[in-house]
Order: sequence, then C-alpha cells, then structure tokens
Amino acid sequence: MNRAAEIKAAPVLDALALLGMSDSATVVLIGSSARGTTHGGSDVDVLVIHEDDRRIKLDRPGDIHLQQDSRSRFLQRLEKGDDYPGWALRFGIPISAPDGWWDKQVAAERENPHWPDYRPKVDHAKKRILTSRQLLDVGDVYAASEELMLAASHVARAVLLKNGEFPLSRMELPSQVGDIAPDLASLLSRLINGEYAPDKLRSGEVLLSRCLAELNHQDYAPCNVGHGPLRIDVQDR
Repeated sequence: MNRAAEIKAAPVLDALALLGMSDSATVVLIGSSARGTTHGGSDVDVLVIHEDDRRIKLDRPGDIHLQQDSRSRFLQRLEKGDDYPGWALRFGIPISAPDGWWDKQVAAERENPHWPDYRPKVDHAKKRILTSRQLLDVGDVYAASEELMLAASHVARAVLLKNGEFPLSRMELPSQVGDIAPDLASLLSRLINGEYAPDKLRSGEVLLSRCLAELNHQDYAPCNVGHGPLRIDVQDR
C-alpha cells in the first residue's frame, strides 16, 4: 500500500468521522496513487462510496482529488460499461471498508468481470478536442493543452479497450498504448509532461481525430497502423 498517499488521505477519514459516517462509507485509494506511479505534481485520488446520496466536504483538500458516489450509482455505472468503477474494483486500494460491502463487490468482479464500453470514451474525446480547438483559436495555449491531454487520455483508453487491454492510470497509458499506437503514446506522454506548442497541438488534434475515425471503422486498425507515421514533435513554448 502507498503509505504516504494513505497518510495524505487522512482528512477524508477525519471528515467522515466528524459526520458519524465512518461505519458506513467505503474509502478507496485510486488512480496513480494506488498504482504507485505518481510524480511530483500528482494528486492523491480518493473515492468515497456512501450507502446513500450523502456527501462530505473537505475544508482544506490540499492535493486530494476527492470523488464520491452512492453504492447504487457506482454499481449502475459498472453495469453500463463505465471503466471507472471497473478500474476501482480491479486496482483500488481500500483505506476503510468497514462493513464488507467493498470486499463483496471485488470478489464478484473477479468472478464475473465487466468489460467497459470504449464508445463513451470516443464521445468524451470528441468534446475535448473541440474545446481544445476553440481555446487555441483564442490563444489560450495552456488550457488547450490540458483539454488535449484529456482527449488523448480518452482516446488511449478507447484504443486499449478495443484491443482487449484494460487501461491503467493516466501516467501508465503511454507505455500501455506504445506498441499499438506509437504516435498517440508520444503525444500523450508529452502532454502529460507539459510539453506543448500551438502548431504541435494542432497536429495533435489531427492525430486524435484520425484515431477516433479509425475506432469507428468495422475494419478497425489502431492509430498510424497502415497509414504511415504522423510524427508529433511537441516542443516547449
């Protein structure tokens, strides 16, 4: 277990205790913290699953990225093919699971795993690409790069799911998708590391759009397979 991340998540446990919810809420470490792939700027991703629709607030969240859900909605999302609950059940590390509900769900997922639907990732990516394009048009390069990074993450997850590989944390996506779509991996890696320039972001939009078009083809082939390489050399501003 990532002990440092668990210590940083202590405010979540304190907030639950203050509201008398410690005996019912499940607290799970997720994302790169759970996978041990954090870097200096990583948030501590914490998922709290409540019995009902109650929520907590953190007065001083610090670098905690808090996500909350009810048990019923969490399971509904799992059944609908959302990869988020599937990821949490596969790789999440429980910090507090007082009544056995979480262990029961993990066991059920191992016995009968749900395979996420790649198509919602395609829809999310299209929206992010459009937003990135609009931000570039008004000269907000930093915000555009953030949107394009999210778009590239969605595309990478869609590519992996369609190729039968379960996506891991964002920091691990470039290495996961590297053998399938090298140019996509290069683009995502550079965006994660904050390396961008307006003209290269435009090239990135082209690459991602091509990936999305290929994902919807019946004779699907991963990005830049059979088309020749589209080199994305994203440099510092």
